[in-house]
Parts: sequence; structure tokens; C-alpha cells
Amino acid sequence: MKAIIYDQPGEPEVLRLEEVADPVPADTELLIRVEAISIEGGDLVGRKHRPGGADAILGYAAAGEVLQVGKAVEGFAVGQKVTTFHWTGSHAELRAVPAANCFVVPQGLDMRIAAAIPVGPGTAAWALQLGALQRGQTVLILGAAGGVGIAAVQLAAKMGARVIGTGTSLASLEKLREYGLTDAIVTGSRSASAQLRDLLGGNAVDLLIDNIGGPELSDGIEALRDGGRAVLIGVLAGRNQPVDAGHLLMHRKTVIGCLFGPEMGDPQPRALVADLLEKALHGELQLPIDATFPLSEAAAAHRRAEERGRIGRVFITV
Repeated sequence: MKAIIYDQPGEPEVLRLEEVADPVPADTELLIRVEAISIEGGDLVGRKHRPGGADAILGYAAAGEVLQVGKAVEGFAVGQKVTTFHWTGSHAELRAVPAANCFVVPQGLDMRIAAAIPVGPGTAAWALQLGALQRGQTVLILGAAGGVGIAAVQLAAKMGARVIGTGTSLASLEKLREYGLTDAIVTGSRSASAQLRDLLGGNAVDLLIDNIGGPELSDGIEALRDGGRAVLIGVLAGRNQPVDAGHLLMHRKTVIGCLFGPEMGDPQPRALVADLLEKALHGELQLPIDATFPLSEAAAAHRRAEERGRIGRVFITV
């Protein structure tokens, strides 16, 4: 099969299309013919920082057709369309992936959209559950224009929350109003917490969804009301950010880590992803498409996915 590989981590130019051995599925896996790949943040991080080699095929998220079903797998059949998640292997013509992380695609749903559902919207929906968001509450979403952020904006708005989003581009944030964004906070010259105090008249955020990490996490925690909750999803701005434990204690604030991948195969998360697929089919969840590239242009796709100011996902089709 053809797959995207790289020898050394680096910029998008390290990626190249090569012929490699076909994957052999284990008894608990499906073998799929990949049709659409959603480029996720973890793919970009992996390309930049993880060792390469012929066995290190990038990619979290891909949708396609089932070619083979492992002996221990139930509930799937050859010929079905599925969307899949795994820590590696999406950037290829074929993919062997654990069946626990595969979901049947509703007939009529764009396979690109299906590929994007488990990671971005799935993480957003799980974060809102972990954060116990209630109707009438206020949620602050750091990095609102990203794949998780856009989904979180929509889902939180449909739950009846006031949705505040941060980003570096006012133009991008303004586009999110059609998805349910209530207020936009442009970061840079002033901290988000200071702007929020002006907007809300004090610390009145019930739930923080942090897609960024680093100093943004500590600043976002400052904006929480007493007893508020923070759900940490991304650490692109830094993994080792100090958090004031005394502040958490005195103000009874909670910080929750959210990594959806290890839990995706459990019954409740599986039901959540299946519901999101149905919502996308019926237009109740929008996933804007920014650009689509062929597999041979994976480097260009990664380059586009790293550009700031975009709204929508970048896809590769096979």
C-alpha cells in the first residue's frame, strides 16, 4: 500500500509518499480501506516531535470501508463504512485499527466529516460532560476556532450556556457567532481573565475548556468563579505549567484532565460518538471544511493545517 512516512521529525516537508507493507489486522481489529483522513492536532505534534521510520505512519483519524473483520470482533461486517481512531496509521491507503475505536457511519454522511467526528467533537462533548455544564451557565473556551473548540461552541450553545471563546484573530472568532458563540475575547495585549472581569463584572465563569495549556491554563483558572471547573484538553503552549494549588484550595476550583482516546471504546463514550455522527448527518452539528488534499500532497495538507486564522478542518482523501 501507499502511505505517508518520514525519517526524521520536522516541518511538513519531511513527509513523503512511499510503498510499504500492507497492515495485518489482529483478532480484535478491523482492516479498512481509507477514504478520508482528518488532520488532527496530534498528527502535527507527532510529525514534529516523534521518531520517524517506515513503521511510524502518522495519523489519528480516518474513515473508510471495512475489508476484513478480526476473529474476535462482533458488530461489524465487510463492506460497512466506519470512522476510526487510533494513535497511528491514518495517513495510508489501508489501516488496521482496534474495533473498539471504530464507529459505523450513517448512510449519507460525508466521509470527511465522519473522519473528523471522534477526535474533535468527541473530545468536546466528553469535556462538557466531565465539566458538568448546565443550562444558563457560562463556559469559556480557550482556542475556540480549533477542531475541538468549534464543536464545543456548538454543543455548549445548544445546552443553553453562554459561550465565550478566545483566539488571536477577531475575524475568526466573529465567524463563530453563527455556531453559537456569545462573546469573543482576543488574546495578546491583555489577558483573557482581565477582559472577562470587564465583560462579566467579576469572576463568573462556571466552566473552562482549555485547548491550549501553558500560561493560558493558569489565566483561565483565574477567571473561574469559586467552585468552578476547568477541563484541560490541549498542552500545545506548554506541558509543565505551574498551577497555584493554594488558589485552587481557597476557591474550591477543580481541574480535570480530558484525553478522550483511551476512553473512546467504553460504552458511554461510544454512545456519545454515535450520537454525534447522527447529529452531523442531520445538520445539528456543523463541521466546516477548510481544505481537502490528495494523499500525495500530505505535506501541503499539514502546512495548511498549521496556518492560523482558519475556520474548519483540513482533510486528505485517498
